Amino acid sequence: MTPILELQSLEIGYPASKDSQHALVPAVSLEVHQGDFIALSGANGTGKSTLLKTIAGIIPSLDGKILLHSKPLQSYSAAEKALLVSIVLTEYPEDQFLHAEDVVAMGRYPHIGFWGIMSASDRHIVAQSMESCGISHLKGRRLVSLSDGERQKTMIAKALAQDSPLIILDEPSAFLDYPGKIELMQLLKQLVKTSNKAIIFSSHDLDLVLRSVDQLWLMAKGQPLVTGKPEELVLSGQINRYFDRDGLSFDPLLGHFIPERKKGWMVYVNGHHLHAKWLNNSLLRHGFLLSANPDEELHVACETETFTIKYKGKAYICSTIDSVTDKLMQLCANEISSS
Repeated sequence: MTPILELQSLEIGYPASKDSQHALVPAVSLEVHQGDFIALSGANGTGKSTLLKTIAGIIPSLDGKILLHSKPLQSYSAAEKALLVSIVLTEYPEDQFLHAEDVVAMGRYPHIGFWGIMSASDRHIVAQSMESCGISHLKGRRLVSLSDGERQKTMIAKALAQDSPLIILDEPSAFLDYPGKIELMQLLKQLVKTSNKAIIFSSHDLDLVLRSVDQLWLMAKGQPLVTGKPEELVLSGQINRYFDRDGLSFDPLLGHFIPERKKGWMVYVNGHHLHAKWLNNSLLRHGFLLSANPDEELHVACETETFTIKYKGKAYICSTIDSVTDKLMQLCANEISSS
């Protein structure tokens, strides 16, 4: 299958001076195909926005090639490029008194004539784009009156109305609450499935994208851009290599970042998955360390109604996570006082 987008030894960054330039990351070579749902993740300052803006043709590359449908990006006029790539940045239109449907209609500009008169077909596409993004009820509302989530959906509907095969979004979930972030991920996934477009977006919410996207691009300053399935990048240790820092590391078992602790009582937890997960959460919060060794001296078996602590040949039955944590802390305190 011919890729929608192809990067060949692409170098991104800004010239340091008239005579020198410095690439933010080593040269990037990769392909993007129809139906790809891709998240670009990395720490602040690694070049995520720069990469997306370079791909979209907003800023020039330092070196290498960007091919859209097998043709160099620079061979397209601005109007032709707008038919192939739509981009949603963190900035909103300056005129905050535009109606939501007028903002979405801006996406049709590459398709209409010099006078900017929309046909019935264009108006249908605008309405359909708003419906797909779940914002039909915002018709008649001004941008200034919308919540952050509603504004972001309006901008995505605009990109959808543009009807380009590639949609690029820079931090689309930046100002949303957590349920709003999840809702946005579901919307983007649905758009990929129903429209067969390719979507690339940047995000700091690694926990969220790990369970949402089909492909993950990882960026770190001065390091090669790494791509792969989220599960592969976790299991191969790439997530840790690109995101761990002093005092904080990604825990592949829990699927999120936890503070590193050198000291603490080791506890092995097994049994009912849901109860074990949230017991682990409580234990980490109270300074315990989680062990993968079933022969650990402190052992907790989780069932749906009870928790059984086993320690030095004795068993203690608890009915809640709080009571488990309290009992473990008591056992550890007794051990310290008797030593």
